[in-house]
Amino acid sequence: MEHVIETKDLTKFFGKRNIIYHLDLKVPKGVVYGFLGPNGAGKTTTIKMLTAALRPTYGEIRIFGLEIPQKRVEIMKKVGYMPEIPIAYEDMTIVEFLTYMGRLSGLKKEKAMEQTKELMRYVGVGRLALNKIKELSSGQKQRVAFASALIADPELLILDEPTANLDPLGRIEFIGKIISLAKEGKTIFVSSHIVSEVEKMCNYVGLINQGRLIAQGRVSELTQIEETEYDIITSDNGKACEFLREKPYVREIWEEEGTIRVQVDPRFLDEFFLQFPKYLTSQGIRLKLFRPHTSPLERILMEKFNIGEESD
Repeated sequence: MEHVIETKDLTKFFGKRNIIYHLDLKVPKGVVYGFLGPNGAGKTTTIKMLTAALRPTYGEIRIFGLEIPQKRVEIMKKVGYMPEIPIAYEDMTIVEFLTYMGRLSGLKKEKAMEQTKELMRYVGVGRLALNKIKELSSGQKQRVAFASALIADPELLILDEPTANLDPLGRIEFIGKIISLAKEGKTIFVSSHIVSEVEKMCNYVGLINQGRLIAQGRVSELTQIEETEYDIITSDNGKACEFLREKPYVREIWEEEGTIRVQVDPRFLDEFFLQFPKYLTSQGIRLKLFRPHTSPLERILMEKFNIGEESD
């Protein structure tokens, strides 16, 4: 099996504190790999080492078979990176910033402008194109950071807590985009502490706690179940049910004590995650609850290191 990211014995000390212990990551090509653990587990430190922003104390990192940091420049041409805290030039407009990032990535001016226009529409900030970064909400800045990671059409995306500042509808929309990008052949490495989000968008997972990799593998193998059933509450369940009943990817749908239960064909999860929030927004319907009906991955976390999903 070809691995896009592979680390061996990756370790990081800060002074006398050991932050990352002998990490052996294996990220196969074309998967959505969820790097899951509680806050402070070592996820961001690991990502900084993967992107050569931080040198490991010892151990090896290979991306596309090339060593980091020796081949950093060559590697990063094929990598889109979205940090936990979006970095942008606050006095630039969105269109200026994304065009600039495209040029930095090696795109010609015309191509950078073309990509900028397309990505602003894709992430939902097209109408804000001439707004300065400093004028945006935290969620809008998150969308711009996602566009920036995609600007050079990378083969690998590395995303650190990418949904942190998005509202519930924005999170569902983002998950749909991630699933769709993976279908196009991109490899996506996404860190998160939110179990339900990892279950929705990832087919591989690495569980980390206190700097140690606890488990790694296919989500379906670790949990022995493929979760495609969701609980939903909206401000108008009637209309929401009506919309979902018409969709061929919905296998079953019913309402029970004010909660919609929907079972989705796993082959078309990206359509579900993209179309449903778009419909709710168009109808002015508020999303109050969206979660897997069961959470086998969360049970594994509870058993291994006693954590669960943080409330949003």
